[in-house]
Amino acid sequence: MTADDLSAVLVVQRLAYGDAYQEAAEVLDAKRQRSPAACWVACDAAGMAGYVFAHDWPGDAPPPLHTALPAAAVSTCGFLHDLAVVPRAHGGGVGAALFAAVQQWSLAAGHEALNLVSLASAAEYWQRFGFVPIVSSERSVMAAYGDGACFMRLPLGG
Repeated sequence: MTADDLSAVLVVQRLAYGDAYQEAAEVLDAKRQRSPAACWVACDAAGMAGYVFAHDWPGDAPPPLHTALPAAAVSTCGFLHDLAVVPRAHGGGVGAALFAAVQQWSLAAGHEALNLVSLASAAEYWQRFGFVPIVSSERSVMAAYGDGACFMRLPLGG
């Protein structure tokens, strides 16, 4: 993913989530710049079919939405911030391919786990990849992700 991809990323984001979880291009770009090797786009003949943002992240709580990340620190975990696929590409393996790229990045980085916050409607999807729910002490951060959002972890054994 490059900075030039961000306008198309915002279109995919709106198609995937409506207006509920729109993050500003500047915030997304700060995440991309923090871990550029962990952010990808997937394209097909019609244009961008999906994207993923991931980055290193210390601690057992998710980062807040709509906020630029603080300076990088020593991190034992990766954080899958967002993965979205346009409706026309649902069921075509785009999401699984983007997730596989993030998982390989996190393994190569030596992370002990990969964390994410699942929206209520996607928890079952992430459980199929081996993610398990964990409790976050950051209730105010979790509230921004919406009712039923779930902090999840995939142990990597790093």
